[in-house]
Amino acid sequence: MDEDAKTQGKFIGFVEHFDGWRASFRTLKPGEVFSQEGETRMFATEPEAVKWLHTQASDLGFSSIDIRRKSDD
Repeated sequence: MDEDAKTQGKFIGFVEHFDGWRASFRTLKPGEVFSQEGETRMFATEPEAVKWLHTQASDLGFSSIDIRRKSDD
C-alpha cells in the first residue's frame, strides 16, 4: 500500500475497563467496504493501553488515530 493510501485510511482504537484495561482496534483502508478487526490485549493501566494503540497504528502506517473509550455500562 502506498503512503497516500495509508494516511487516508482509518485506525479506530477502543479502550475498555474490564478486569484491567482491554485495548482493541479496527482498521478501514481506502476502497474497502468493511473494517478489519485487529488484535486485542489486556493492560494494567489505561495509559499503557492507549500507548499500545498508538504503537499499533504507527506500525501499520496510520498517521492519525481515533481512540474511543467504551462505557462502563
